[in-house]
Amino acid sequence: METPPDLAAALEVHPEAGAAYRKLPSSHRREYLEWINEAKRPETRRRRIDKAIGMLGG
Repeated sequence: METPPDLAAALEVHPEAGAAYRKLPSSHRREYLEWINEAKRPETRRRRIDKAIGMLGG
């Protein structure tokens, strides 16, 4: 799965989170992506991206 542009931008703004994300096994990255992509509303997607950044140390 390819990292969506909005998540990639957030990971770039938070380099610690980006580094942690890149170190994850592909199966864990896929879990993050599926969780974010399952959001039906843009605000939910944004909240999930923000939460993912926090969980990754950003």
